[in-house]
Amino acid sequence: MSGKVSLASFENGWYSPGRPFLVRALWMALSRLFLLTGFPWPSPLKAGLLRAFGARIGQGVVLKPHLHVKYPWHLTVGDHSWLGEGVWIDSLGPVRIGSDACLSQGVMVETGNHDWSRPTFDLLVKEVVVEDGAWAAVRSLLLPGSRLATHSVLGAGSVLSGSTEPYGIYVGVPATRVRERVVQPGTP
Repeated sequence: MSGKVSLASFENGWYSPGRPFLVRALWMALSRLFLLTGFPWPSPLKAGLLRAFGARIGQGVVLKPHLHVKYPWHLTVGDHSWLGEGVWIDSLGPVRIGSDACLSQGVMVETGNHDWSRPTFDLLVKEVVVEDGAWAAVRSLLLPGSRLATHSVLGAGSVLSGSTEPYGIYVGVPATRVRERVVQPGTP
């Protein structure tokens, strides 16, 4: 027979968001004005704001409207990457996005979850990594501890829990490898 969940016993005092309350509140207010809005603020302005709050943002990064970043001080984005409209980065823990990587519209990156096997529903936090040249297609989901390997693709609406292999194309729930990604030579 199974036990019961006791949410009244939930306690995550061990977790630290990484910045004091006033910094988090200021981030929330400014991100609503400049990132979560539909107004097309220029990407360099938004990147500068993220950097001011501790994010490591490379050169030439494209940041579309309605971008949600929970805690920018846990975010690293390499050069020339794209974060599409409506991307949600729940960065309770580290999120590392390489260079020339793309998170398409509505992609969700989750670093936090709960241990459903514990009656106290303990908080779990694990890093998510999107390596160079990888692409998470529209409305895909990367769960805590996921690694989208270099130049691999996570198909539209797919859910990744774990790691992919380089240059693989993964689709489904859960995401499974369906074929090899071949990047045609051309002019960059």
